[in-house]
Amino acid sequence: MIILTRLALCLSLTLAPLQAFAASATLYNPAPNALYDTTGAIAKGAKAYFYSAGTSTPLTVYQDAGLTTPHTFPIVAGLNGVLQKIYLPYVDYRVRITTAAGAVIFDADNIANPVPATAGGGGGTPANQIFNTGYIISRLTGGTLDGFVRMNGQTIGSGSSSATERANDDAEDLFLYLCNNLPDTIAVMSGGRGANCAADWAANKNIVVPSMQGRLMAGVDDMGGTAANVLQTSTTASATSGSPTITVASATGLARTMYAIIDGVATGQITAISGTTVTLSANYAGSTGAGKAVRFSFLSDAQTAGLPGGAQSASMTVMEMVSHNHGVNDPGHVHSIGIIPGTLGGGPLGSYVQGPSNSGASATGISIQANGQSRPSSIVQPSRLATFYMKL
Repeated sequence: MIILTRLALCLSLTLAPLQAFAASATLYNPAPNALYDTTGAIAKGAKAYFYSAGTSTPLTVYQDAGLTTPHTFPIVAGLNGVLQKIYLPYVDYRVRITTAAGAVIFDADNIANPVPATAGGGGGTPANQIFNTGYIISRLTGGTLDGFVRMNGQTIGSGSSSATERANDDAEDLFLYLCNNLPDTIAVMSGGRGANCAADWAANKNIVVPSMQGRLMAGVDDMGGTAANVLQTSTTASATSGSPTITVASATGLARTMYAIIDGVATGQITAISGTTVTLSANYAGSTGAGKAVRFSFLSDAQTAGLPGGAQSASMTVMEMVSHNHGVNDPGHVHSIGIIPGTLGGGPLGSYVQGPSNSGASATGISIQANGQSRPSSIVQPSRLATFYMKL
């Protein structure tokens, strides 16, 4: 019973987030209540300002629950002191209300507005209590998922950003997460990175969500600790600045096309290995010396989160074949020689007969013909396909 209870709890925690997005916004002041100034009079034409929590950055709020039609900033109350319907995205916020003349009536910050629990009975757990922005989940179906975006290499941004995966103001947190945590080579920003991520968002740029199309997850080789050397091979080497050739302490585990990082300097890929001499596709650009730490991997850097790598097929070269010999059966052959008459100086000295004999042995010149077409072979491991999603 204890095991079943724990299993049910785990399932509820796992499934709840996928059900927790029936609504898409919070309705502010749903009663609605009239606004009053500090004298107790109805605040005709009062102004409501909404900001992102802890800031003076305007927060876009909407006229509809689908978050498609934004309000102007600020929102002005009617003659009865009542505000229009205001729908808030699921983010913490600050609200500041003033009279028509600008006198402050109310100012509150860091108002929590989490995604609500599942509606329709049965309870549920708010998704924001399980998944933070940037968390990744997968499921065995396709399509979109409320509160998440697909990791399909397309872009996200504000409602005015022309983003291809999601153009909506609820993408701000993930936009900032990607911008602050991943370089532009992984999360590419339209128009390039500006002064800071907040400025890029305000400029209505869009940013690429890293693609998981056709890819499997793999752990960073060091993950904040000592490198496991599972996705990479570590050794030391002697390197000369400006040269593509290095001498490694050990070539065990090294292979053609591995990327090399020498004392933190990326230096192309391995093109040839001869003993402990390794030739790279680029010249080393660091300082000359021995004992340099070198990391080799089929990923461009096995210790940097977010980088892609690997391939679905590979073609072997002669260097990558197991050392082996080809046996050749060539016994050789001889030619029979018959009777030979003998003469000397033009006069006959009689004749002698030499019985049949053989010539010396001679090889036949047999050669071994090449075979094979050098086509690539599959290196895809057993897999099951799923759609990957990243939390907004």
